[in-house]
Amino acid sequence: MCTDPATRDTRARLYDRARLSAEVRIANERAVALPPDPDDLSRPPRPVPGCSACLTLAERREAARAERDRSAETDANVALRRHQREEHRP
Repeated sequence: MCTDPATRDTRARLYDRARLSAEVRIANERAVALPPDPDDLSRPPRPVPGCSACLTLAERREAARAERDRSAETDANVALRRHQREEHRP
């Protein structure tokens, strides 16, 4: 049995780091696995991985953003949300 406080502190820090790393990894996996919620208006919709229509609409939004055309950017967001509600909802 080790009674050195420095060793105990080091072990505790290593354990905490490993636990936090595992929790972050799980949260990241969940975020990737769950499709974006089209009703969440607090941020722009994310394209569903593997969907070409979502990708096209997201590219349209990025082009509008690059041109600083906020109206076209909003239109693309609305179209992407509509597409996700119609095509990606169970």
